[in-house]
Amino acid sequence: MEIQQLRHMQAAARHSSYARAATECFTSRQNIAHSIKALEAELGISLFERKGNGVVLTPAGKIVARRVDGIVAAVDNLRSMFSDTEGSERTLSLGVSNNLFAGLPHGADELFSVDADRWRFVEMDCERCYRSVLSGKVDAAIVVCMKRDFQSCSSYEVLVAPSYVITDVSSPLAAKGGVSVSDLKNQRLLLMSEPSFQYEPLFAQLDIIGYDRELIDVIASTSSMVRMVRRQGGGVCGIVSGKFANKPPAGTAVVPISDPQLEWHYYILYRLSAESSNMVMKLSESVRTALELDSIDNYDMGY
Repeated sequence: MEIQQLRHMQAAARHSSYARAATECFTSRQNIAHSIKALEAELGISLFERKGNGVVLTPAGKIVARRVDGIVAAVDNLRSMFSDTEGSERTLSLGVSNNLFAGLPHGADELFSVDADRWRFVEMDCERCYRSVLSGKVDAAIVVCMKRDFQSCSSYEVLVAPSYVITDVSSPLAAKGGVSVSDLKNQRLLLMSEPSFQYEPLFAQLDIIGYDRELIDVIASTSSMVRMVRRQGGGVCGIVSGKFANKPPAGTAVVPISDPQLEWHYYILYRLSAESSNMVMKLSESVRTALELDSIDNYDMGY
């Protein structure tokens, strides 16, 4: 198994096409196909299957692809540790989830204040971060969302953190040790952003239980969410991070969401280029280290 074969698999998965993967990797379609066949032979599984004029990952291929992303990222990061000053003068353009900076742990926050002229930040919602990476408008993006796959770009998961429901102390939810999606069926739900992208697993489960999406409100800030929870009483709740669990605002209760599919995942999204690869890999490793060293539950990510 060679790293180049893994890169060929990544490209084929991103483009759902051996031909477009070959263009990205500056090689031939035959070389891409050869790499895939070699990996399949070594692993003893099929990685891709035909779909129309292209290819898609098999269920087993999807599992392998997630591991491959981590392996390639680790290899690139190792190389970047010993690289010269390649790209050191280049400014890296980063998309960031709305309100990310408001709650970054101190270690991660300070990371971006060092050599600040090397970063250019563009704050936007999660989906626009993703689309901006795909279109090349930014070199990478740092997003916070519930667990999901990013099929057309590479992703590096840097941390997973619990999610919580905040509700009025009068609500039946306040007495629970953990909240399930079925507990939310008759609740007005307050979220911090447009739901379709960032909250995909939550909405999939809400649809299963017949939840009325008209009961969802998108709120501008966590302070607005707290005010609405207090004002409207036990029929309203919001989805928040761990900050509120440590010290709930007066009159509220904060209860963990019991489903691990609904935890917060911190991802760096990227499409590597020769110009930015070293910087993106260094950023990924630095953010991961900073977040791991500082307890994420002590900070409000704004979600």
